Amino acid sequence: MAAIKEGSQLKGELQSYLAVGPLGQDNVWTAVGDDGKVFVVKAPTANDNPAASYPHFCHEMIMHELFKSSNGIRKQVDRIPPVINSGAPPMLVLEIFETTLWQARSKRPFSKDEIRAVCCGILHGLQQVHEKGLVYADLKMPNVMLNGFNVGAPGDGSGLVAKLGDLGIVMPPCNGKVQPVAYRAPEIYFKGEIAPPADIWAFGLVCCHLLEARNRFSNTGLYDDLDTGGGSMPEREQAVRYAIADDYDIKNVDYYKGCALPYQHANHPKGHQWSELRKRGLDEKDVEFLQWVLQPDPTKRPTAAAILKSNWINTGTDSSSFSDIGAVDGTAEVKGASPVMSTKAPSPMQSAAPLRQLIEATTHSSNPTAPIAVSSNTTSTKSLSSKTYQPASSSTKFTSPPAS
Repeated sequence: MAAIKEGSQLKGELQSYLAVGPLGQDNVWTAVGDDGKVFVVKAPTANDNPAASYPHFCHEMIMHELFKSSNGIRKQVDRIPPVINSGAPPMLVLEIFETTLWQARSKRPFSKDEIRAVCCGILHGLQQVHEKGLVYADLKMPNVMLNGFNVGAPGDGSGLVAKLGDLGIVMPPCNGKVQPVAYRAPEIYFKGEIAPPADIWAFGLVCCHLLEARNRFSNTGLYDDLDTGGGSMPEREQAVRYAIADDYDIKNVDYYKGCALPYQHANHPKGHQWSELRKRGLDEKDVEFLQWVLQPDPTKRPTAAAILKSNWINTGTDSSSFSDIGAVDGTAEVKGASPVMSTKAPSPMQSAAPLRQLIEATTHSSNPTAPIAVSSNTTSTKSLSSKTYQPASSSTKFTSPPAS
């Protein structure tokens, strides 16, 4: 049974809301508040487990509470507590956006200024996630919310507002497999390491696809338009694994020594992707920027803070500053800036503990100490054990956290 129906009156902590209509999913609706403003109301999905306090949705609520003051992430406006006797679940009330980046990209090519504006919004959101010691883990165009996009004509980007949306699988660094196939970082493909640099890889591909669409509008872009045989998930994953291994000559990247790697084609030149992007209309400044961001070794990838200070993002000028704004042992060195990652960041679960206790107490959890699980409709996840990413070492290390 759907948790939200047309005409439902939903009582939040701040005001009440009238459900108007679904937004493509039966658990995501538009609603009008008592103040006359339109919002998005989100409920747990049908396959979430009410007996366990809706663990997936509980995780998402905790993340929204954690980031409620972050200006780079879709704002949580209110919360709707569960109604015990009726079985109604908890719900989130979120700010509404005009469109998503994916929907906007399907309308027309973006100008360079618009691309830079969108990139800034994404990077601000990622920076705020990484400052909490977390990984966004599901960056893709449909998860980037967008306001101010003029379908009729390209602009200078000054009116665009881009924020990260879905927080459903934001997680601590760990081992496993996440991210949409085309945006998945090489360290996840070949080592199963999920850490903040993987988000930077996904950002680089989002930026790359927007740049490619300026001249190849009907094509999706690098690693998303490969020949994948029948198009099954294993075939798509294998195609991207082979392409990355060939393009970056992964077998000769020290970071992947000792890993099980796919067969590499001897006649495939290293750096083929860059020459292909030039053929697709990207100019040399764009290619140099992407080469800096899309480094196969995650410890050499720049942080969100470093990218935000780059000339390409700020002025679109040449990339000569990349030698001054780079990654050293996994952290970016920028004059006057500190690294994004902090090993002293407070535990996000500790920061949001009161919210979790409220949800568990009001939904009759049969197991109130059950761990929060993470999942994604667009990714395949295995059992993930919480780890700690150490970006300041010469190689990535994972250590088990102390028992709580």
